[in-house]
Amino acid sequence: MNRLSSMRRLQRCLTLPPVLALLCLLVSVTQAHAACGAMDGFKGQSAKMPMLSFGREEPLAYPPSVIGLWHAIYTNSANNEVFNDSFKSWHIDGTEVESAFLSPAGGNVCMGVWKSTSFRTVELHHTGWLFNAATPTATATNYFTVDESVTVAPNGKTYSGTFTFKVWNLDGSATPVEIQGTITATRIAI
Repeated sequence: MNRLSSMRRLQRCLTLPPVLALLCLLVSVTQAHAACGAMDGFKGQSAKMPMLSFGREEPLAYPPSVIGLWHAIYTNSANNEVFNDSFKSWHIDGTEVESAFLSPAGGNVCMGVWKSTSFRTVELHHTGWLFNAATPTATATNYFTVDESVTVAPNGKTYSGTFTFKVWNLDGSATPVEIQGTITATRIAI
């Protein structure tokens, strides 16, 4: 019975993303929608989400872990604009899923793999598809990678680090698009 109630709670949680999807912002990159990243800057401030801030104090795991749900803000180092605003879920099996503040039609969900590299520090290799702005339901035009190195704060409530975003052609050759910047994230707790 406990497992059934857990599954029902999970189903209720899964209904939240469509509501949040209504808030998504459509961005384009030379005729392509960039899933999980805005090529020309976010053109605004990151979303303020007080309903997702810390609830009751959680017991601190030792050492603090990246595993869990986070609100992450990516800042482009070239112009200090917000490049991406997303929810990231880091899993104990070394996988990660991200839901970016972008239009679902362009592909706002992407995923990656991560590993610990030192005490509280992890590296992530993340990938996703890019779609033509005129035909977002057509097949992908390119793909991208995001490589991150982040360190969880000693209290386990935040992390920060750096990222490199690159766009690739479908044949695996590189495009000239590369964006570097910083990441700050806040843990989303019950």
